[in-house]
Amino acid sequence: MFQPKVKLEFVRRYLSPAAGWTVFVDIDASEEGRTGGERTTPAARERQERMRVEGAKAREGLRALGVTVGGKRAAWFKVNQLPVISGDHDIVGFHRQSRLLVLAEVEGESTGQPEQKAYKAVGQILRAASQQEPPDWERQLVVVVSGEEIRRHLGAMAVLTKLGISGVAIDAGGSPDVWVFGERPDKVAPSR
Repeated sequence: MFQPKVKLEFVRRYLSPAAGWTVFVDIDASEEGRTGGERTTPAARERQERMRVEGAKAREGLRALGVTVGGKRAAWFKVNQLPVISGDHDIVGFHRQSRLLVLAEVEGESTGQPEQKAYKAVGQILRAASQQEPPDWERQLVVVVSGEEIRRHLGAMAVLTKLGISGVAIDAGGSPDVWVFGERPDKVAPSR
C-alpha cells in the first residue's frame, strides 16, 4: 500500500470520526505520484499511475469518513477549537471525550529502502515526542508502516515504548494488523 491508503486504513481502523475522533490527514503530492520528472520505464509509469489512483481513492475515503485532508492546519485547529500542535504530522487526531491526542507518522510502499523509511518515520515521531503535550490532553505517538520488511525494521526499535511511542504494521491483504509495540489508541483512551 502506498502512504495515502495506509493513512486511510489507520484512521478507519483506529481514529474513526464515527467513534468521536476529529482528524486531520496530510497527503503530500509526492505520495500521490504528482512530483518528479517524466517516468522513463513502463514499470515506473505503471507505479505512478497506481499511486495516483490509490491516492485519489484514499482522499475520497478519508473525506467520506469525515476527515479533513490537507489545507491550512492553523485554520483547522481554530475551527475545531483544538490546541495547536506544531509540525507537519501525517495524522493528527483528537478524541474530545477521552481527551486523547494521537500523532502518527506513516510510511508505506515506496522505492526507498525499508530500513531508511522506518528510520525516517521514527525520526519524525521522536521530534513530536520532544514537544510539550497540550494541557489537559494525553498524547499518544504512533509509527504506522505497511510492508513486511519495514515492519521487521520497526520491530527492532521497541525501546521506543519507553518514550510512549507505539508502532503498528497495517496489513493490506486482510490479515490482522500487527501492533509491533505499544498500545492501540482505541484501547488506551482515558475516561475523564
